[in-house]
Amino acid sequence: MPYPLMIFPSPSQCGSWLLAFAALFLCSCSSIEPLVAKSTVPKGWWHGDGVSGKARIVIDLSQQQIRYFKGGQLVGASPISSGRESHSTPPGTYHIVEKDADHRSSLYGAYCDSDRQIVVADVDVNKDERPPGTQFIGASMPFFMRINGGVGMHEGYLPGYPASHGCIRLPAEMAEIFYHATPQGTAVEIVGNASEAITHTSPPVLTPPAPAPAKHLVAAHSTGNASSPVLIPTRKSVNGWFLAREAQKKKAQPVFGATQYLQE
Repeated sequence: MPYPLMIFPSPSQCGSWLLAFAALFLCSCSSIEPLVAKSTVPKGWWHGDGVSGKARIVIDLSQQQIRYFKGGQLVGASPISSGRESHSTPPGTYHIVEKDADHRSSLYGAYCDSDRQIVVADVDVNKDERPPGTQFIGASMPFFMRINGGVGMHEGYLPGYPASHGCIRLPAEMAEIFYHATPQGTAVEIVGNASEAITHTSPPVLTPPAPAPAKHLVAAHSTGNASSPVLIPTRKSVNGWFLAREAQKKKAQPVFGATQYLQE
């Protein structure tokens, strides 16, 4: 009777499997080290360099998306991952109160040994007792911009749905761009309800608006024996039309539900 064939993984395969297994634990606001599972959601876009005007940020929890404005003009957009159900991101109007490019969490992270090897992952210091001989290392939150209490925007893993401890995770490239473009004190409006985004597997990202034409000619028309002059609207009038159109779109947006706040 033939024996069944036994197949054992090679050392390299074992390493790949271990990395994949470890990625399952990267569900805190960020990871202890920069190595995280690769996100498959869109990375967003930025057209804000050289654009003047006051910055304003809108974070839409329902769409899992951030929209960046300068002088009322949309200049960037990106997918996000906001707080999961038990740690919801609080809607409201806020301002950027602190910026720290190399920030680490004081609440979430891991208990590690003297060689900084993880002993207990996904730790909440308010709930999880520290094992003897270990030290707490906060989760890395690169390009952190604090909004309210412990909540802020920072680089992090985006699985395609709300998954953080309340912060707003951004793709690495967009987190760095927004960090350098945003002055402290910038207004941040958080709208929507993350429960409406749970089933989104790939959050939509706005398509960059087409640049306004340098000239917009309107054909002359006859009035008796003479023709009216050709109309060439200025750049200001073209931008005014664009902003009016965007304002009309906003009026059609639904009213969002009740507000939920984080417990610090």
